[in-house]
Amino acid sequence: MSDNDHGFDATKIFYALFILTAVEVAWGYMIPYHIKWALWGGLLIMAFMKGFLIFMYFMHMKFEGWIVKCLIAPTIPLMLVVFFSLVPDIASNDRMNHDIADQLDPVNGEIAEIGTGSRNKAHAPAGDGGH
Repeated sequence: MSDNDHGFDATKIFYALFILTAVEVAWGYMIPYHIKWALWGGLLIMAFMKGFLIFMYFMHMKFEGWIVKCLIAPTIPLMLVVFFSLVPDIASNDRMNHDIADQLDPVNGEIAEIGTGSRNKAHAPAGDGGH
């Protein structure tokens, strides 16, 4: 069974994606940056439309049965669970600015600065001989 039996023409989808991308770029130039809700709202709508076209045609979801579509349905709630479980860590990221080798001391709850030894030697004043 060829792609045209389903009414699928990749060239039409390509042109639609090309036009949406051109409209997206024009939207970014036309809308002033200080009107962020209109700028980002329009860009997100066009990005969603392009993603939907790719999802439906190039991932062949338009031609799949209901069972495959039902298996994809839990994806959005699972993404929301992951997002909201990571938000507390992301929100407090400015307080976690430590070197990779530093570790949390389980006794007193302080950060044990393990990785600063080599850094201090590299930035030592030139007159003390590195000691």
